[in-house]
Amino acid sequence: MRRVIVLFAALGLLLASAQVSRGGQGKLKWLRSVYIDARGNGLKYPEGIACTDESFVVADTGNSRLLRFTYQGESVTPDAEFPLPKSRPMRLYLNSRGEIYFLDGRERRIAILGAAGEKKGYLKPRSLPFSTEVVPKSFTIDRQDQVYLLDVFSENVLVLDAEGQYLRHIPFPEDYGFFSDLAVGPQDTVYLLDGVDAVVYAAARGADGFSALSEGLKDYMNFPTSLTLDDSGTLYLVDQFGSGLALVGRDGAFLGRKLSLGWNEGGLYYPSQICISGNGTLFVADRNNSRIQLFSLGEGQSEASSEDAEDAEPEGPSVVPPRPGLAPAH
Repeated sequence: MRRVIVLFAALGLLLASAQVSRGGQGKLKWLRSVYIDARGNGLKYPEGIACTDESFVVADTGNSRLLRFTYQGESVTPDAEFPLPKSRPMRLYLNSRGEIYFLDGRERRIAILGAAGEKKGYLKPRSLPFSTEVVPKSFTIDRQDQVYLLDVFSENVLVLDAEGQYLRHIPFPEDYGFFSDLAVGPQDTVYLLDGVDAVVYAAARGADGFSALSEGLKDYMNFPTSLTLDDSGTLYLVDQFGSGLALVGRDGAFLGRKLSLGWNEGGLYYPSQICISGNGTLFVADRNNSRIQLFSLGEGQSEASSEDAEDAEPEGPSVVPPRPGLAPAH
């Protein structure tokens, strides 16, 4: 096991050293980590994160619940807990009304909670022009509250309105490996992530198909599983097996890597979903470290520490002294 960890650490450091400096990409400044809820109970393998400028919601997958926190700068306050004993919440998003949509890994459907946490059932795709069987691998929501489903059964991206009514679909491109996630840009461009081949595809507004945006990313990442965009249109890919983030420009060019394998603050261990708020805060669902990490995006800020890929087994949720209020419970 130690050899495997050392190998991944070496890989993360090697890839990080190959960063390309382009376009004035800002550095990441670690702000804080969240390990526990209001009662002092620890998070367990969180796989989802959604955020606004004032709050964020966590899919605390291992504990079958959602947690909501408010934040301001480095200050984070537990706000609400939504138990989901019969669900396995994974990826999640918020719509414009603050309603919570999450992928239920047990039901393989998109479940919906109201802004106050009340259950509103499942999103039911209606009036589809083909088979009614839908198996979502992932999904996202745009600024008009339209839902985009990555449907691995029909091999299409399905576009639905907020009520589940079919609007259109975009077929998968040919000769792909395995699509793991999708995102929608500010100009309604749909991005599709092939995790196996490490290729990003794009379909502009109104396009009836995807075309390759990037190629050759396999040289810079291991297995990307999630992506999101910042306000400038830069794509942030979560390299889950490589325990880091890879950045891709709007033209498909590789821009460099951020963060690396580790258990100290600023390190990642099998990360899942990320979210970037409008105020420039980046949230990471740091799955196997059982925590959520907050970073600030910006020019000239100190880089988050990556001196944490040590030749040692992790000693619990964190290997640094606990911080008051939101530190790991022992």
